[in-house]
Parts: sequence; C-alpha cells; structure tokens
Amino acid sequence: MLRPKEVCQRLGISYATLREYVKKGYIKPVILQSGKWRFREEDIEKLMGIVRKRKVILYARVSSNTQKDDLVNQVKYLQEQVKDYDQVITDVGSGLNMKRKGFLKLLRMILNNEVSKVVIAYPDRLVRFGFEIIEEVCKAHNCEIVVLNREDKTPEQELIEDLISILVSFSEKLYGMRSHKYEKVKKCVEELKN
Repeated sequence: MLRPKEVCQRLGISYATLREYVKKGYIKPVILQSGKWRFREEDIEKLMGIVRKRKVILYARVSSNTQKDDLVNQVKYLQEQVKDYDQVITDVGSGLNMKRKGFLKLLRMILNNEVSKVVIAYPDRLVRFGFEIIEEVCKAHNCEIVVLNREDKTPEQELIEDLISILVSFSEKLYGMRSHKYEKVKKCVEELKN
C-alpha cells in the first residue's frame, strides 16, 4: 500500500491531481480507519500502463518423506486438473508447521500480489488449522484459493483428524523423526483412528 505522497511521486502529479483522479474514478483509495488514504501498488501500475502478470500456483504437501510417492501423485493430479498454471510449489512437512519453505514462499508471493490463484487438492494440504485466515489474506490480495476436493466430513471426523494431527506433530517434536518411539506413538494414534 502506498501513501498519497508516494503515488504523486511515482505518477509525477500533484496532490490536487491525485484527488481529481480519485474523484473521476481513475483510481480508488483504500480508506483506513483513521480516514487516511492508501493506494494499491497494482492500481498505480495500471495507471502507469504497467501490467504485471499474476501467477497461477499449484501447491501440494505431504507430511513425511515416506510419502514422496503421494506427493508426486498429488502434483500429477493437480497438473491434470489445471492445464494453465505457472508454477508448482511442494512441501514435505506437517500441516501444523507454518514454517514450511514452500508455504512461506507461497505466502510471500501472495502478499506481494504476484499470485492470482492457488490450486490445492484438499484444504488441509495448505494448512491443517487456520484455512479461513489464509483465505482472507488471499482475498485481501485479490488471490483465489481453489480447492479441487472438499470432503464432506462429519464434525466428529474432523475433530478426530485434527486431534491426530496435533498428537503426531507433538510426538514428532518430542521424540524426533528417526526415533522408534515416534513410530510407536504414530501407530497408537492410527489405531485410535480406526
């Protein structure tokens, strides 16, 4: 977001001219709670005749290295469903881990208004919790999230899956990925699921 002074400098116009542009509808300000104006960088670029192509991103994630085949299949599925895309971003890590390399890269791209659409197979491939927050961030940056498969789960099923995710995530941190104790905890959790 740019301040009016920055917009005037970029466009080479006076503040009075900027107000006139707003009045005529050439550009629309974002009005803050304080009443001050801010302007979206892409709106300024449009006025300057600069059109930046925004990307369509396919995002795939699996929880562990043992699921690499699933990751390949997930990417292949996304590519079959979406013919016109610009980039594929993948991650191997828990959906609870917000510090995944690919996820952070995607988030930075969205915040920089470089992405028009993110396509995922399931909501939990992007994040395990807080999907609605990510959706709101995307909306604020004119980015659409397309979920190809939405499973109709009962609230009980969702709760059980969320609890399992939390248990597995904490056990990974507690025991380490290579520990045999982690495998015991994971097996126990899987038995609870069934």
